[in-house]
Amino acid sequence: MELVRHASLEGAVRGALRGEDVPAVDLTTRGGRVLSAKAAPVRSLSGQVELAVVVFHDLTEIRRTEKMRKDFIANVSHEFKTPLTSIRGYAETLLDSAAHDTEHTREFLETIQRNSVLLQALVEDLLVLAQLESELPVEKQTIQMRELIEEQIRLRQRLLDDKSIHVELECPPVEVLADRSRLARALSNLLDNAIHYNKPGGQIRISVHSSDRGVGVDVADSGSGIPQKDLARVFERFYRVEKSRTRESGGTGLGLSIAKHAVESQGGTISVASKLGTGSTFTIVLPLNPQRFS
Repeated sequence: MELVRHASLEGAVRGALRGEDVPAVDLTTRGGRVLSAKAAPVRSLSGQVELAVVVFHDLTEIRRTEKMRKDFIANVSHEFKTPLTSIRGYAETLLDSAAHDTEHTREFLETIQRNSVLLQALVEDLLVLAQLESELPVEKQTIQMRELIEEQIRLRQRLLDDKSIHVELECPPVEVLADRSRLARALSNLLDNAIHYNKPGGQIRISVHSSDRGVGVDVADSGSGIPQKDLARVFERFYRVEKSRTRESGGTGLGLSIAKHAVESQGGTISVASKLGTGSTFTIVLPLNPQRFS
């Protein structure tokens, strides 16, 4: 009682010393750890209670996981609610006035289609994230970095032309041993991010380099940048620096989280550096000796 001053724990211990079957109690330490304590009486051969034993279970990680799951469900529900509300509202309006008002029919249908596309993208990203988190085996192969990056640029050429964004690629002949689909997914999401948050007529600079840490890929844009307070959270699921702007661009809020899982699942790292007004640089580093991540 002198070591741990906690009313519920003290009550449990005193109850055990009286021979009672007391329920477990939860307590939080000063360091923030969550413990479950179960006190039980220890009896002598004659049946008298001689002492009490208390077993502590550390539930910190379990509670943290439970909170993450609850937050994730709440976020998913919120993300689905917005487009579903629009779809339902415009569909009901069309049903009520389709025979009398054709002026706004196309506008309403375009809104329904736009929100349907957003929902589809959200579902697809959730499935990709679930697949990456299921710890499926990494399938490594030798990849020509320049070839992979140029392929991703070609797939987005129309988007780049629409915003008049110039892409500069600096990539010496470099090969990496990595999972092609996961690396392509990460590069794809970083490139999409650099396009959506760039300014019209802006630039994207992709550079590949080797160091003692491994093979690095920098994706830099000339957008508005990310505030310092948001840098530590940009890889969280559904975290948005500017929520309305992300939705306007068709983003789901999962792209950077997917990129992080895709890179880290094969032993790599991903980071970001940014300053308001000067754009952002996302860096992927793949290990030189990826065999140890098999």
